[in-house]
Amino acid sequence: DELKHYYNGFHLLWIDTKVAARMVWRLLHGQVLTRRERRRLLRTCADLFRLVPFLVFVIVPFMEFLLPVFLKLFPEMLPSTFETESKR
Repeated sequence: DELKHYYNGFHLLWIDTKVAARMVWRLLHGQVLTRRERRRLLRTCADLFRLVPFLVFVIVPFMEFLLPVFLKLFPEMLPSTFETESKR
């Protein structure tokens, strides 16, 4: 179940990253983003920066047991694509 959760989170982050790359391409070519697109671009960029410390918990064996402790100390550490309804 946990593996499926991580797979879905990474899949959603990949989709958000592709959409954000298209938005950056549009920005570089002089187009203006809507407010909604701008917020989505900023959220995706923040998620990519949050991914680095989160990957340490995924890669290091048995470190995922400490994830709830770190989420209690740093509640905004988790990328938005990995949040569940109960964690929100």
